[in-house]
Amino acid sequence: MSLSFAPSFPAFSSLSRAAAVAAGAVLLAVAPAASAAQAADEGFDRVTVESGSITSDGELTLSGSYRCLSTGDSVRVAASIERGENVWYGMDSIPASCDGSWHQWSNTKATEPGAYEPGPVRVKTSLVEFRRSGFIPMPTVRSEQVQEVVLKEV
Repeated sequence: MSLSFAPSFPAFSSLSRAAAVAAGAVLLAVAPAASAAQAADEGFDRVTVESGSITSDGELTLSGSYRCLSTGDSVRVAASIERGENVWYGMDSIPASCDGSWHQWSNTKATEPGAYEPGPVRVKTSLVEFRRSGFIPMPTVRSEQVQEVVLKEV
């Protein structure tokens, strides 16, 4: 003969299982966002510029690589080239594929002929995430660096 002192509440055990399943679902939904945010905090997100070229008619091309993890929001690769001391000429940003792998990026923009000459220039590259905040997506820089690159004439 066995005696059990634990009360048996069938409705309570079903409710406990439902709560455990719901809590597990919430943890699974939050974990990818937390790991992406943690990876960004730990410096996982990176962007570089590796080359640049300029044509005689002013067509400027910058190229490099990047990696990032998705947080579910839009992420873009942005690049600016220094035109004077701390005066930056921004190029259009391009969409980033944030899957944790390294990707190549390249961006071309027309500039004024003669505005840039072949030779060393400073380039600022950024991974910018547009986080939803009400009606307006707010830009958040996930990675940014300034590097020197040599513009080659093509």
